[in-house]
Amino acid sequence: MIDPLSLLMIGGGILAWREMNRKDYGILTPSRDERYRNAMEYCHQPELLMQEAKLFDEFGLKAQAAMLKRRAEWRGRSAEEKQAHEEVYQKALHSSKIPAILAVADAFEGWTATKKASNLREHVRVLQEASLQEAAQNAAEAAKKGNGAGKVPVEPFTGVIDIPPTVGDDDT
Repeated sequence: MIDPLSLLMIGGGILAWREMNRKDYGILTPSRDERYRNAMEYCHQPELLMQEAKLFDEFGLKAQAAMLKRRAEWRGRSAEEKQAHEEVYQKALHSSKIPAILAVADAFEGWTATKKASNLREHVRVLQEASLQEAAQNAAEAAKKGNGAGKVPVEPFTGVIDIPPTVGDDDT
């Protein structure tokens, strides 16, 4: 005779197998994608975001569930944390240190604050363009002044190079 615990385990295994082998388990259908994007963009209540994360996790969409959890944590920050994050964002936005700005942008993107990260990356792009324009302008001014840059006399090589063989070379 089979004990009740074994029957319960077999029944649970069969139910789990059926759930995982559903037609759309783990598939981001268009309706789920729309629901995910709407929740990420328009939902400002951390509790609802956590419910959505649990729902997506149940449907086998682990990546979307993780991102919804991160967004819920981001939206559920305390006022002090929000103020500190805003100060970091503003400092990076007014900075001219490109590696530091990119590090802050990566951090904000990890917290699912993609708009702030995008703004910081745009700031980096503007800084890089300005730096390139300044370098080009400096090079053009140096060429106009004719201060000897680029006017080094170069004589063509006409000699023959004779390298004696070293001891132990086997060229046979």
